[in-house]
Amino acid sequence: MEKIHDMQPNAEQYACVVDLLARGGRVREAYSLVTKMPIEANASLWGSLLGACKIHHEVELGRIVASHLFKIKADDIGNYIVLSNLYAADARWDGVMEVRKMMKNKDLKKPEGCSWIEVERKHNIFVAGDCSHPHRSIIYNTLSTLDQQIKDICN
Repeated sequence: MEKIHDMQPNAEQYACVVDLLARGGRVREAYSLVTKMPIEANASLWGSLLGACKIHHEVELGRIVASHLFKIKADDIGNYIVLSNLYAADARWDGVMEVRKMMKNKDLKKPEGCSWIEVERKHNIFVAGDCSHPHRSIIYNTLSTLDQQIKDICN
């Protein structure tokens, strides 16, 4: 862009190139580009790179990328979970424990899982571990029946 069109790339254009390199498995090249950019990388760009490190099992690079990311956005639990999952996929349990300790020290908690369904224009919300739904017994009995039918078909 600079040589042919005499244009300086902006942050969004750099982010696109970094993302393309990272998705293509060229994670180290993407990291190199980020560190050499004439503009400061934002949390979105570092987060994208951390996700690519997880996909391509670049544990050590992921640790470095996460350290940059945590300096910019220390309160986003999703980034900690990605790093923890990166360590877990490589059976680095000490790293998993370190990340969990960091999350605890920062009082970061994963949000509860939540699902909902609309039946006859009424919203039914289900939160992980919540047993307060008024039709809970009917729902669980139906799920149990469906589960058994699936198992019967597969066997």
